[in-house]
Amino acid sequence: MACIQLLPLLFCSFLYIFNLNPSSAQISSSPVRSLVLPVTKDPATLQYLTTIYHGTSQEPIRVVIDLGCPSLWLYCSSGRLSSSRRLVPSCSIQCPAAKPSNVSCAFSAAKFTTPCGLSTVNSITRSATRGELVEDILAVQSVDGSTPGPVATVDHFLFSCAPQFLLNRLAKGARGMLGLGKSRVALPAQLASKFGLQRKFAACLSSSEGLVLFGHEPGYDSIFGAETSRSLMYTPLVTSPDGSGSSQDYPINVRSIKINGKRLSLGQKGIGGGTQISTTVPYTTLESSIYRTFIEAYKEAATKNYFMNLTVVAPVAPFGLCFSSKEIPSSAWLGPMVPSIDLVLQSEMVRWRVHGRNAMVPVIDEVMCLGFLDGGSNSRASIVIGGFQLEDNLLEFNLGSSMVGFSSLLTRQTSCSDYREKMNSL
Repeated sequence: MACIQLLPLLFCSFLYIFNLNPSSAQISSSPVRSLVLPVTKDPATLQYLTTIYHGTSQEPIRVVIDLGCPSLWLYCSSGRLSSSRRLVPSCSIQCPAAKPSNVSCAFSAAKFTTPCGLSTVNSITRSATRGELVEDILAVQSVDGSTPGPVATVDHFLFSCAPQFLLNRLAKGARGMLGLGKSRVALPAQLASKFGLQRKFAACLSSSEGLVLFGHEPGYDSIFGAETSRSLMYTPLVTSPDGSGSSQDYPINVRSIKINGKRLSLGQKGIGGGTQISTTVPYTTLESSIYRTFIEAYKEAATKNYFMNLTVVAPVAPFGLCFSSKEIPSSAWLGPMVPSIDLVLQSEMVRWRVHGRNAMVPVIDEVMCLGFLDGGSNSRASIVIGGFQLEDNLLEFNLGSSMVGFSSLLTRQTSCSDYREKMNSL
């Protein structure tokens, strides 16, 4: 009986695979060791963008990078159809692998042609709609050691097509969002599967130009250098804050927060909602009760310290605490000399330090504001580490070991834009 129930799925999958006439997953004569995506920051929206190349013509498409998105989604306009694009039927092996909702494969001829539906989300507007799972050619630049490799091509890359309204509030010219989440159809998983790469990637964001690197250690060392790679400090990924374990994000556990070495008094509740890392949230947000304690403690450390004695000025939206930048000394690499912020992780020895460069945002002449915002009282995560705090930190997301590595490049007197320049010179 079980075999009979499986026949429709197997038959449908056979038809689908047979009609595709698949060829090799990569068009390059040598093994792919690492793949790289250049990243820029849009000054109007503060979103991070990259360019992918898809279809037989390798058309360049700008997309917003979303660390927690489970897949790539694009607005597939009728005027820009790719001849190599194919709809994935709901009765196929690929459809349940993409984890769409309400997958059913009852024996029906319609199931052989009905598109596989995916829930597709714009994480900036938090709007969602049904997308259709498709496959097409995707091309990404490879790196081999210290030299550029060939353009690596994936023939059957899975992504979803979404309606035009989902582009709302994306950076000008963006046609979708590129998911770097933990699903089997996110970019890291598909590249690892197609090219036999390690299941990890490194992100280096910048206020100007950065990069995302996928693959093996030699590629890491050729761009970042062995010494920088060894400087990474690691913290484990944890279960998502809602306890479902289904989140595509990369949640970590922040046990406490210190300002100038002094721990915040957060009461019995502490930091109970988990911490997310986001490339679509511009500035770190804190749950309201944590934010209030944080702001008061930071103000005290900044204004009552004999060596700092900062002057508080009227806040500039959306920030809640601002200072006069007159007479504040600044380091060439670490930025304004202001109270340090430590996110203490699994032990007192493992901490993510936020220096002045990643803490203070210049807003108007002679005014700078603390780049931490009130995330509301009903936020799913107690802390969401935003893009501004991620910049010029080397981050490694290791799906194989379920760890996140981090290292401030500012303390090494370098930046992500420096590595981007190095990549361009390869």
